[in-house]
Amino acid sequence: MIDTATILFDDTKNDLRALPKTVRLQILTVLSFVWSTAFTLYIWGMMRPDIWTGLIIGHLAIIFAVYYTFKQFHNVKKARYKFQEGYHTYNRAREFVIYRDKFGNPYKVKLPVGDPGGEHE
Repeated sequence: MIDTATILFDDTKNDLRALPKTVRLQILTVLSFVWSTAFTLYIWGMMRPDIWTGLIIGHLAIIFAVYYTFKQFHNVKKARYKFQEGYHTYNRAREFVIYRDKFGNPYKVKLPVGDPGGEHE
């Protein structure tokens, strides 16, 4: 159990180590929410034996959590998360930025070719 938990939750030893830290944090946060919800439903179903549907929902939630967790690790192995070198904002991909004049009217400013962009200009 300890080895399994280490593989799943230690991001220096699992397949998520190839991703940027922010993406790892996002994936692990979503997984923690999924698992917390699944166990909450499961425990709620066990605490209410008069309502047998709660236990079924809890079991289904845990099955979904297992599937979703393995799917995330499978996506990393298949290289579905691809990132370009460097950081480019969405507007940089369109080769222009939109500014506003003093009256609030938008206008486009074309960017130089090869400009890598950045968040703070």
